[in-house]
Amino acid sequence: MILDSFIVSINIMLPFVALALLGVLLRRMGFIGDKFVRQGNKVLFYVGIPMTIFNHIHRADLSEILDWGFLGWNALMIVGAFLITWILAWKLMSDKDSVSSFVNSAYRSSLSVVAPPLFVLMAYTNATFADFYLPKALLTMSVLLVLSYATASVLFAVHNSKSKKLSGFGIVKDVLLSIIKNPIVIAVFVGLIFNFLDWRLPVTNTLALNYDSGHPFLFAATTVDALARLVMPLAMICVGANLKFHGFDKKFKYVIIAVVTKLLIMPIITVAVSFFFGFRGNDLTIIMILSALPMAVGAYVMQAELGGGDLYIGASTLMITMVLSAFTLTLFIFLFRVMGFLV
Repeated sequence: MILDSFIVSINIMLPFVALALLGVLLRRMGFIGDKFVRQGNKVLFYVGIPMTIFNHIHRADLSEILDWGFLGWNALMIVGAFLITWILAWKLMSDKDSVSSFVNSAYRSSLSVVAPPLFVLMAYTNATFADFYLPKALLTMSVLLVLSYATASVLFAVHNSKSKKLSGFGIVKDVLLSIIKNPIVIAVFVGLIFNFLDWRLPVTNTLALNYDSGHPFLFAATTVDALARLVMPLAMICVGANLKFHGFDKKFKYVIIAVVTKLLIMPIITVAVSFFFGFRGNDLTIIMILSALPMAVGAYVMQAELGGGDLYIGASTLMITMVLSAFTLTLFIFLFRVMGFLV
């Protein structure tokens, strides 16, 4: 199981690293430049990521495995991590312009890309996890995905408002308008409407048992899925094209702190607090995985489009957490199995 976990983690992370290195190479060869990166980020923010969010929300099964207490606890954990990281960063960081970039990098997890295959790995080796906890984990992941983008929208809206020197009602108005106009937030609401009205786009995987080649809206589902699959490769190429090593300066120090926070401090504190409040077994395992994931690709894209701080911090943290999380996640899974939490 330990070796399987490590191999799965490596196979998940290496494509991200390879695509980012391709972005570095293409930038050095002159094939792409700053204009490509800016336009690519716009395509991702306004089209690719909203399609991904819509897919997760409108297809989520909200009628089964609905544990409101578990969902509420995980929501509390991500909001708490967001607020504590934000407050500490604002108080302790001397470079206030980098606060939003640091916070965005330190608390947001790769929920839609890295989490699902890890949960599927658990299901392959554990029948109980496959029957009950896998759908529970995926539903929790979808809820946290929405909260992740919602909290980040507030973060960037507030910092952009401060940069415009607004105050009082002006900041509140600017934050609300930024959230309402955010294409990712719009995608969440559209997905929820489709879900509540039980409007499901057909499955596009030809190997799936419920695949219907004659469905009248198969073309729409195929288009949405294709746009959603655009996110990872285009985002990582843009990340690579934007990577610039600043040396071991103050900003690199912020990167290292963000990496340690994301991969070690946050999961350890989250698991410890959850254990104290009575979570055990596979529930605790789900909480651990969701908090120990690498930084989200969408977090970098959102930061690039909304102008949140220094992109160097976001791009560097994304790359480093993608590489190191293969080892840290494997270590956490091993420890959980040894201690009997993974059942």
